[in-house]
Amino acid sequence: MIAITLVRDGNREIVEFWVTGHADYKSKETIALPGDIVCAAVSAVAQTAVEGLKRYLPERIYVKKGKGMLHVEIMKEEAAKESSIILETMLLGLKRIEENYPECVRVTVP
Repeated sequence: MIAITLVRDGNREIVEFWVTGHADYKSKETIALPGDIVCAAVSAVAQTAVEGLKRYLPERIYVKKGKGMLHVEIMKEEAAKESSIILETMLLGLKRIEENYPECVRVTVP
């Protein structure tokens, strides 16, 4: 299962998120295909958000990537408001994936 945890500050802005694990999704239709469509979808949404943050807030974010793990933190309080459109849009995409593959993805938002 992919676990996605988001952290909000006192103003309800997303200031940190973690993506960990693997979906291990296979269906009759995708069994012959390489990779995992659910992992690919989650990765695409999360990585697009990271690329947007890097482009518009390069000095204000912390990104750590590893096998089956992504951690992103907004380092400056004033950047939380600036990053909110990117991160709230990411959340919408991840929640939609969770709705379609609840056995593979869990999104936790305080």
